[in-house]
This record gives sequence, structure tokens and C-alpha cells, in this order.
Amino acid sequence: MKKVVTSGISIIILLISNISIVFAQWETNGPYGGPQSALATSGGKVFSGNSNGVFISSDNGQTWSTANAGIERKPVSALTTNGNGIFAALYGTGVYFSSTNGATWAVKNNGLSDFNIVSLFSNNTNLFAGTSTGVFFSPDNGNSWSLANTGIPSTYSVYSFAKIMDTVFAGTYGMGLYRTTTNGTSWTNVAGGFPSTSFVYALIAIGDTIFAGTNSGVYRSVDKGTTWTLSNNGFPSSMWANTFAEKSGSIFAGSYSEGIFISTDNGNNWAQMNGGIPNLPFPTGLPHNYPSVQSLIISGAKVVAATVNGMYISLDNGNNWTEANQGILATDVTAIIANSTTVFAGTASTGIYTSVNKGNTWTRSNIGLTSYDVLALTSKSSSVFVSVVNHKVFRSDNNGGTWVAASTGLTSDVAVLRSDPSRVLALTTGARYIPRGIFQTIDNGVNWTEIPTNTVATAMTALASTASKIYVGTDLGKLYYTSNNGNSWQDISGTLPALRINSIFIDGDRLLVGTDGQGIYGSSDNGGSWVAANSGVTDTTIHDMHQQNGVLYAATWGGGVFSSDDTANTWLSYNTRLQNLYTKNLTDDGTKLYSGTDAGVYSLTPTLTIGINEKAQASINLYPNPSSGIIHFSVPANQKTIITVNDISGELIYEDQYMNSGSIDLSGQAKGIYFLSLQTDKEMIRSKIVVQ
Repeated sequence: MKKVVTSGISIIILLISNISIVFAQWETNGPYGGPQSALATSGGKVFSGNSNGVFISSDNGQTWSTANAGIERKPVSALTTNGNGIFAALYGTGVYFSSTNGATWAVKNNGLSDFNIVSLFSNNTNLFAGTSTGVFFSPDNGNSWSLANTGIPSTYSVYSFAKIMDTVFAGTYGMGLYRTTTNGTSWTNVAGGFPSTSFVYALIAIGDTIFAGTNSGVYRSVDKGTTWTLSNNGFPSSMWANTFAEKSGSIFAGSYSEGIFISTDNGNNWAQMNGGIPNLPFPTGLPHNYPSVQSLIISGAKVVAATVNGMYISLDNGNNWTEANQGILATDVTAIIANSTTVFAGTASTGIYTSVNKGNTWTRSNIGLTSYDVLALTSKSSSVFVSVVNHKVFRSDNNGGTWVAASTGLTSDVAVLRSDPSRVLALTTGARYIPRGIFQTIDNGVNWTEIPTNTVATAMTALASTASKIYVGTDLGKLYYTSNNGNSWQDISGTLPALRINSIFIDGDRLLVGTDGQGIYGSSDNGGSWVAANSGVTDTTIHDMHQQNGVLYAATWGGGVFSSDDTANTWLSYNTRLQNLYTKNLTDDGTKLYSGTDAGVYSLTPTLTIGINEKAQASINLYPNPSSGIIHFSVPANQKTIITVNDISGELIYEDQYMNSGSIDLSGQAKGIYFLSLQTDKEMIRSKIVVQ
């Protein structure tokens, strides 16, 4: 073997030409936002908690960045601050503390026996945690905890806290309001007109006055909690307040579905102030559906509202609100497709986002939709189809500018949408007394007709098709196909494991299925036999497979994205700078590859030089691969052959020249992936090689 030393210029050229695919990097620019659960402020910073950890703002909530080191992907249920730093309750994980504005976090669970924390409250170094089994108390900044539940029924969660002088109040989920003057060693149920079995979602103390948001509206006490009266004038009595904040004499109350209310006279009267906050499509039985307001906080001149639709801020005391999600990654992308001009990302709760600049910026595109809970997307010709919860399918003929209902004939919501040259297919979810089914439309969604599935198991989970065949997979690992539009079905499951099939991919004459726990299986004889196709895949929950320019990509749940340039025989991790390895779906626009995750869309531009066999002809042979390190090659006679090999970091480890055929000896190298370039007088191959 020849290890060569070349000039710096030559090395740069080799790195650029030979390993650019290895260093193709994922990036994300949203869609930003998603459901927010908690707010807190400390030292001029605002902190937000959501399903993806903690985010921080240094400009009063206008823009955000991650503050997640060590707690990323852990759902935040509550935040509180004191002079020492910020505390985050991670539901199911416990309490974490940061004195570095979220740069680092330390666990603070000593003494906690219930990690299902729904509320946190700080009073100097004293901390209270509301859990599913009552209250825990820490007298030492969270270093130690003990149960402080005497007097509160242990089966009722504590959702809210407030303090007036030496009295701490705790609001429960269904057993009213309690108070203590002994840091929780004993609690008593308040009297004075407060309903003893109410749900108390929010509390705020302002001087001697305390407000309680309950399931029957707002209650107020002006005598430190001794007596209580309803304070609902202008506030709907059937609605509850999730959160309160106070700014310069104005009291803000965030509600479940009626938005934000403001009182300027100490709660005597309330006015609804929702300018700029979207009124979402109506669910049955509710007069409005403003996004549920989970938390309110005052930061500088701004009021910041955390909602299930993202973050909003007001600079004019609540008269007008503007969206402020820049940098927050918590949007659950449930579906993604792209055409040559537009990328479409469907989300779990905020509808459709579109990007016309390859994912650099995103715009909500929901005009005409009557539900924002997206299940699936597909496209055919110039039309895009989306399925949503409770309202089946919509179609857009102008790249998401407007949507129209396209559900005639469908019997329930649609879990999977697919298209082929002749039709659009829908796999429905089923409903009470309505089984799952497969439907097709050949008139662009004007009408849907059901395809018979009499011999197919009802628990269908995956769908794929060609112009002549339809394939369907089930939650027990069964795979069927029909070549006569459902008149008969063939079971081609063979040796597939009895696990849910999440995806089906048709690659010419080869079938691939992605399973929920045992990776990828392939068949080259239409299901006559199956073999595992997982070499190199480190996560075996496969959500999606997609092919771009001859390279196959697999989206996994926890392992990120893997790529294969040899029809799934071997796979390579494809995760450089992919911050979220929980990937759901894949698409491309002809140039960029996109991956939808449960916290935004990531994209990159793959290169086509490494890891892709670029055989111009069949005259060059390279074998075996994988090998123990000795690789043979043969070329047509009387041709000069130049061979270079780079390791996965891009370092040149081998270069030599031959006449005609020969062998390459890499047996002295470590086991792993290498990249070979073989150039003759007439042609070249570039190939990934595996030493094992």
C-alpha cells in the first residue's frame, strides 16, 4: 500500500471532490413555534418551556434560542425563578436547576418520590412542587425535598400556587383551594364562599387581593383569602383561566379557548383582548377556539403569552398581539412533501406551513382548512392534498394559498395519503362502527371510491402503489398487494416479523418495508422471500424511506437519518448537525433533502460524489465489498488505472497507479467505511467500501 504525501493544494482538491457528501450538513429554520407550556423571567431574560426543553430570550420574548444542554427533548411542565437561577419541572423526570441561564442544568430530585410535576413555586430559597400526589417542599433551593401534603387529599394534583405575606395558597385539580402558614406541614381548605370541589388552574396575589382561575370562572378575595366572590363580569363563567399576570394595574387572564382577558379595575370587569391571536377552526360545542393560553408573564414593556399555538407578545398592554416564535423549535411535523417551488410541512396542531425559499423561512398556509391537526400530505400534478383530524381531506391547486374540501365518499379521517401516475390513494383511520379502508380518487379529490379489502386485516398502517399494484401493511407485520384494484389480495408477508409496518418503499423490482422495531426488510421477488436490510442502521424503528438521485434514505425514531447507495445492502449514518434524531418523514424538491421531526424541519443539499456508485459502464469490476481489506479490481486491457482511498474523515490513506487489473490492500486499516475513487482512461467509479 502506498501512503502518499501531497501538497496542501492537492489535499484540498481531494477533500472537496471526494468527501463532500460526508460533510453535507443539516440545518433548520423552523417552522418555529409549537405549543408552549410555561414562562419565567430572571435577570432580564425570559425563559419558555415546551416539549423540546427550555428556550431563552434576551429581548423580552421577541427572539429565542435553545437553553437545553442536558435537558433537550424533555417536556417542561413548569418554570420558576429565584435570585439564584431558574428551576424547570420536566414532567416524568423531576426538577432541574440552572444558574447559567440554561447553559447547564443540574438535577434536583433528592427526596422527590413523584416526578409527575405540574407546577413549581418559589419563595426565596423555599420551593413548592405540585405533583400528581400532592405537594413537595424544599427549604434549601431544591437541594432536598420532602412531602408536605398533610390536609390535601393525596390523589389530587396541585396545579397552582400563590403567596400573601406568610400564607401560601395551593390550587388543586378537583378539590378546591388550600392554604398553609407553615410551609406545607399542614394545609386547610379555604372557606368563605370558595367552591370546595373546584378545579383551580391559576392563582395570583396582588397586594391583599388574590385571584383564582377555576372551572367556573374567576374568583377573587380582597381580604387575603378569607372570603371569596365570583369576579366574572365580562369573563365567561363556563371558561377557566389557566394563568394570570399583572402589569401597572392591569390584570391579564389567559383562558382555555377564549383567549386573553384584561381587567383595569381589580377584577370588577373584564374585557376580551385578542387582536392578532388567531381564532382557530371551531371544535364542536365551543363558541370560539382561540389557542389555549398556558402562561403569561411581564418582561419590560411587553406582555408575553405562551399558547398552544406558539408565543405572542403585546407592546400596548394587550390591545394587539404579534407572533414571536423566532428560534423556538417545538413544532411537531407530522407530514412533509415538496415540489419544485414549494415545501409543505404539516404539523400536529398548527396546520400547514409552506416555504418558497427551500426551508429558509416558513409561512402558515391554512386558509380554508377547518382543522389544523395534520395527519398526512401528498401531491399529484399541480395539486396538493392534506388530511386533517375530524375533517378528512382538503386540496390546494395554488401551492397552499387556499384549501378546499375534497372528501366526498370518504368514511373517516385519513391516516396515509399516497399518489401514483393514475390516482391518489387514502388509507383511513376508521371510527366507531366504521372499519379502516383504502379509497382512491381519479378526479382530483372530487369523489373517492372504496377499494375492497375483504381479505386484508383491518389494522392497516402503511400504503404504497404503482400504476398497476397497491401494497398495504398492517400493525402485525402482514403485507398484502392487489393487482386488480382490490378484487383479490395476495399475502406476501413470508418471513416478515410480526411487527407494525410503518413504511413501504418500491424500488424498481425490489420491495422494502420499514418496521417498528426490527429495521428494514427487502424482497427482490415480490415478497416470495425477505431478508433483513439493516447493515449499518443503528436504530430499528423506521418511520419513512425516500429516494433521491439514486440514493435511498431512511428516517428513524431516535437514530436520525441513514443513507444507502447500494439498494439498502449497507447504510451510513447521515446526521451531521442533525440536532433532532427523532425523524418522521422525508422528501426532496429535486435539489434539497428535507426531514420532518417532532421539532421542526431539517434540510441539506446532498452531493453525488461519495457513497454513490457512479459506474458509467459495466466494464470495471470491484470485489468483494464488504471485504476483510483485500479488494480486487479489473478493467479492460491496456488502460492506466489511478486509485485513491479516503477514510470517513476525508484523509487520503491510499493512492496508487496500475496497468489493467490488480488488488488494493487495506487490511492494515481499522474496520469501517472508506471511499474509493477508481479512474481509467475512459471511465470512473466512486464507491463506498466496507472493511470488516
